[in-house]
Amino acid sequence: MYIIPGYIRYKEENGVLFVSSDLLHNVIKLTDTALQAEFCELIKSGGCADLSTPLTQFLHAQELLLTKAEIDQSLETVKALMDDVLMLTIMPTEGCNFRCPYCYEDHTPHHMTRKLLDRLKDFIQEQAPKFKVVRVNWFGGEPTLCQDNVLEIAYLIQSLQSVHQFYYSSSMTTNGYLLDRKHFDQLYASGIKCFHITLDGWNHDHTRPHVSGAGTLQHILDNLISISELPQNEYDFKVIIRHNILAGDMDFSWYDHLYHLFGKDPRFSLTVRTVNDWGGESVMNLDLVQGEKKISLPQLHEEYLDKIGMKRECENSEMFARICYAAYPNGYVFRANGEIVKCSVALDHPRNLVGHLDPQNGVSVDSVANQLWYQNELRPECYTCPDVLSCFNMQCKRYAVIDNQEPYCHRTDF
Repeated sequence: MYIIPGYIRYKEENGVLFVSSDLLHNVIKLTDTALQAEFCELIKSGGCADLSTPLTQFLHAQELLLTKAEIDQSLETVKALMDDVLMLTIMPTEGCNFRCPYCYEDHTPHHMTRKLLDRLKDFIQEQAPKFKVVRVNWFGGEPTLCQDNVLEIAYLIQSLQSVHQFYYSSSMTTNGYLLDRKHFDQLYASGIKCFHITLDGWNHDHTRPHVSGAGTLQHILDNLISISELPQNEYDFKVIIRHNILAGDMDFSWYDHLYHLFGKDPRFSLTVRTVNDWGGESVMNLDLVQGEKKISLPQLHEEYLDKIGMKRECENSEMFARICYAAYPNGYVFRANGEIVKCSVALDHPRNLVGHLDPQNGVSVDSVANQLWYQNELRPECYTCPDVLSCFNMQCKRYAVIDNQEPYCHRTDF
């Protein structure tokens, strides 16, 4: 059976049917109406049994019509590019200055010791030059509580990048409380250009209080306002504001306020997510969004953002864009206590542990345990899914490895 893979696009313009491949970036034009009708029939019927016509033979030669085995071979070649990526999530501390009721972490104030920090630097110095791409995300706890350690490692990677010329990008997930202008400038200079910050709207002081019990919203907004004043021609950063919503949250005036503050600055964008139960101590006391209706609550929020012109951070369909960091063969989360895990959500699950950062012996990784996280198998519907190149059925490996479920799929139209 020959099918048209999901990464093939087609559109009609001025009587011409354009067919292109997101994989090979080749484009053909069909101007003959009979050939156009034959192609549309291939789409409608899901493919063909053999290459019995000039069009099907031509499409096959252009790798626009393939068997599943041929698609597998092409996708495996592409997937091998992930081997060239070193994907590190570093938790310099698991302590936090917030006490969010939906947080799944226990906030044990582990800080990465000097010996562990030195072994991590040894690992990076040895491994980073072997890769074409190095991506680092700073996570916690709250990473800005250990900003000196963050800067020490970030500057090391910058120095390695200047010599070995690998592509380097770095981001930070932070609550933003300590991210004043001075500290932002230091982090930006060290190569950290993307910041994920959660602001829970008018409910923020309730859902994201300081450890002292005080509110935190205005303090964070003041920090972001100060950052937004940095000239756009000199500071090319991204601040992605995440808004966690609970059931019944329909107060959109929060978005009007954010648009007033940041709506004209393309460096700021929003993303809307429902609060999930990842095991937070008091999360069940919150009114969680249960299930999805025909028009989901997040969709209503997103439609309002689009209406007022507030930039949204949307998931894209670029290659590997939807693949979880845990699914990379060389993707690791370095915890402050020296454990090396794959997923930053299921931190203490035994299947999540793949290695250790030892004060004396450095990094050791169990290759068998690690392989569970990056092996994959396409489902039948994946072959014709338009997102196959961005997902590879590896969007969230926790479902398969930890929960023994089918891998997560964001599509709802299958």
